[in-house]
Amino acid sequence: MAAAVLAASAAAQTTGGTTTAPPVTPRLPGIDVSRFQGLIDWQAVAEAGVRFAFVQASRGSGSDCTTAPEQCGPDAYYSFNYGSAKAEGIRVGPYHRAFVGGRGPRAVKSDARTEARQFCATVGELVPGDLRPALDLESPLGDLNPFELRLWAKTWLRSVERRLDARPIIYTNASTWAAIGDPTSFALRGHPLWVANWGVTAPQVPAENWAGYSWRLWQYSSSGRIDGITGRVDRDWLRGGWNGVSITG
Repeated sequence: MAAAVLAASAAAQTTGGTTTAPPVTPRLPGIDVSRFQGLIDWQAVAEAGVRFAFVQASRGSGSDCTTAPEQCGPDAYYSFNYGSAKAEGIRVGPYHRAFVGGRGPRAVKSDARTEARQFCATVGELVPGDLRPALDLESPLGDLNPFELRLWAKTWLRSVERRLDARPIIYTNASTWAAIGDPTSFALRGHPLWVANWGVTAPQVPAENWAGYSWRLWQYSSSGRIDGITGRVDRDWLRGGWNGVSITG
C-alpha cells in the first residue's frame, strides 16, 4: 500500500466509556491477516508503508465453526505475526473471528464465553501502544434470532473487556448488523466501529451512522496486494488517530 496520506472527515473515538468526535486527521493505511496469509515478511510490509495490522488470534471454537472447521481454534501464526509486526514498528491488535452458537439465552452466553476465553488465552496480554482487541462478527450467524445475536455479542465483549482491560472494537458490515436488529447501543457504550464495505468510495455505516459517530476503521478491500504477503490480503483505513482505538497506560 502506498504511504500517501488522505484527508478524512471526523469520526468517533472512545476514551474509557465516553465517545466523542475526534478532530479531522489523516487516514492511516493498514491490513488485517490470519493463518490464511501464511508466513509474512513483515519487514517488507512495513517498507510498503503499512502503519497498523489486525492479526487473527482465534477463530470460532469446536463444532460450531462451520467454515474450515479443521482450521478453527487458536491461530498458530498469531505469536509470530504479533511479535514480528511490532518489531518492524507496525501497530498491532488481535481479533477473533466469531462463529456464534447456542440455543436459548443460557447456551448462547456459554458459547460466547467459550470463544472469549479461547481468544484471551491466545492473546495473553496487551501492552500500551497495542490496538484494542476486535470482534469479527459476520455470517454465518448460527440461525440465532436478533435478541440471541445481541446477547452473544454483548457477552463476548464484556468477557474480553474484563479479561484484557480494554473495550473491544466491533468489526461488522451493514447486512450483518441489520440481522442483529441494527442496534445503536453498542456504539453508545463506546465500542469503535470497524466496518467492511468493499469497492466503494465511502462505506455504508449501520446503526444510524453508528449512533452518529461513524467508522474508525474501514476494510475497503478483500483483494489487496502488498509486498511481503503472498496472495490477496484485506486492506484497511484508520481515521481519527490512535486515541480511542489503542491501549493506553
